[in-house]
Amino acid sequence: MSTAPSSLEPPLVEERIAHRDVTGLIDPDCVVVIGATDRRRSVVAEAIAGGGRAFLVHPSGESILGEDVYTSVRELPEVPDCALMLVGHQAIVDVMREALEFGIRAFVLPGLGAESGAHAAEAIAAVLELADSYDAAILGPNCMGMAVPNGGSMYVANVPKTFRRGHVSVIAQSGSIADAMLNCGPRIGFRAVFSTGSEGNRDAADLLMGVAEDPQTEAIGLFVETVRRPEAFADGLRACAEAGKPVVCLKVGRSRVAAQAALAHTGAMVGSSVAFSNFIHHHGGIEVTDTSTFMEALEILGQPKWPTGVRLGAISESGGECGMLADAAEPTGLEFPPMPYEVVASLQERFPNFLNPANPLDAWMVDETEVVFPESLELMAYSGEFDVLLAQVDITQYRGDAENDWCLAIVKGLAQATKDRRIFPAVTTVHVTDPPRRIASFAAAHGVALLRGTRASVEALAAVSAWHPFTARDLDAHDEVDVSDLLRPGALTEHESAEIMERYGIPMADRRLAEGAEEAVAAAQDLGFPVVVKMNGPAHKATVGGVALGLNSVEEVSVATQAFGGSVLVAQEVASGPEVICGMTRDPHYGPVVAVGIGGRYAEALSLTATSLAPLTHDQAVRLVRRAPGLSKLTTEETFDAIVYTVLVLSRLAMDHPTIVEADINPLILGPNGAVAVDALIVVEDPEQ
Repeated sequence: MSTAPSSLEPPLVEERIAHRDVTGLIDPDCVVVIGATDRRRSVVAEAIAGGGRAFLVHPSGESILGEDVYTSVRELPEVPDCALMLVGHQAIVDVMREALEFGIRAFVLPGLGAESGAHAAEAIAAVLELADSYDAAILGPNCMGMAVPNGGSMYVANVPKTFRRGHVSVIAQSGSIADAMLNCGPRIGFRAVFSTGSEGNRDAADLLMGVAEDPQTEAIGLFVETVRRPEAFADGLRACAEAGKPVVCLKVGRSRVAAQAALAHTGAMVGSSVAFSNFIHHHGGIEVTDTSTFMEALEILGQPKWPTGVRLGAISESGGECGMLADAAEPTGLEFPPMPYEVVASLQERFPNFLNPANPLDAWMVDETEVVFPESLELMAYSGEFDVLLAQVDITQYRGDAENDWCLAIVKGLAQATKDRRIFPAVTTVHVTDPPRRIASFAAAHGVALLRGTRASVEALAAVSAWHPFTARDLDAHDEVDVSDLLRPGALTEHESAEIMERYGIPMADRRLAEGAEEAVAAAQDLGFPVVVKMNGPAHKATVGGVALGLNSVEEVSVATQAFGGSVLVAQEVASGPEVICGMTRDPHYGPVVAVGIGGRYAEALSLTATSLAPLTHDQAVRLVRRAPGLSKLTTEETFDAIVYTVLVLSRLAMDHPTIVEADINPLILGPNGAVAVDALIVVEDPEQ
């Protein structure tokens, strides 16, 4: 059996689509609050704080907070970049029209939600039609707004004093999650937090592109309920990654109940969780699955430097916590390299009580904590063998002052050891409570991440450590294969499916289509025994007894053919070997997903597959096959290349023929010199279903 070549040339680069401007929402120089009243005093105060140019408008003209109030936007001395609309549904259309005619092109619309009752839909439609006619951007409706630290927020809830400035921007489709970001305390420094609401004419995809171009944003948190425009969303993710800005994405709707809730809330399709995961990774994002890991990842990315690798060097006040830390790290891909020999020797020379220094290092009671921890950290950092230096120390504001004294000494030692080195310093703790203010202040000033919860912290470290800036992918060019004569709506027969695979270069078991026993016997004699006879049906033939294996005589072939009835496939029996499943399914929202894993009749039950969004480059296909659980143990160099080629073919098939919604090869049997497929299924979209 031969294997087709594993890559083709020359390269193509994925194209970028146009995006909608959100400059006035992200970086307004001048703002106006329309509908400013004393009842909304706190919102008004936040909008005019910070020293930027801000105006207030209300028909009454009554002064608020000592500030002049204009009776109409037409009276303003200049055209603001953005307007916060504190206007009810009865007046919103007329007020919006006046603002648009004056020249305002960006609006924050917190209203037009449930408070507007049955009038909301009509008002929203009118407002969006007006805005679109002027190419104006709307954040909302039904959102919390946009919050920035130190004043200038256009946000309808409280902006706490602990909401501090930094370089992390958050885009949240949930107002409560946006508010949670503002109220997480001073642990993360934010550039801005955007609550997108119902996403009238600007959505998360537009804001992703906007923060990708924003020089004040270096990392992004993204809370997603739905993706309205997958292509634009992918474009925004790629733009952020190409700019060296990681996007940490948390999506709800992974369970059926959550998906229904998201659908009811947003009125938009949710899509499958597996496809979405592949979609995020494919376009350069980082996916997390819970708010704890989300927060820890943002804490990491809020630091002045980030992890650059997966090698952890750790120290702890507890042998048990060393073990817990190692257990949490193992499934994430983080590594604990052995403690370097020179570090072990230095530790034992300096601290004779160290009997067997290992990584993670239990340094408790070896010497004075304020001495042994900082010196151990310095030796570990100096070795150059670690990308992350981590202290597993139980820091909490509820610990005693004496304990927190030496906790602070450990944090100081960690900061000193990693200063001027490309090593990321972090503290993990079993606690999820806030640290004492003096420790938090020191850590923030010296770039030490104080992470909460060991498992969430380790998962966040792993996710961020594995991220790298994105470059436009070079796609393997190839000539489209003509299979139009075989494509028809619905599930194709195995004979048709196998013919398509062969035209794309997949080695298939030699076979013949036979009508009746006489033709089947002739086919078997032509192929040579042993043979396989099977129904020429589309799918799951084995489960209904539609496959007869190991037939060694004319009589056996004749009996099997008559038992099946109708047309059958007579195929050369392939010698047994490790079995692999390769498949593609097209998610209606996110596109084609390619899967590979251990195959055979139990493939679905075992579900030992790795998946990735198409299109795939050759390098991505290689990485995909390597990720499949247990598969690498079954392959040789030749069979590995054969699997990679098969995966690439499925990717190309999906991109060449958008009407193909499913494609399976199961099994692909691995042999001494390559691989051969013995069963194939292709399903074509049926417009009537």
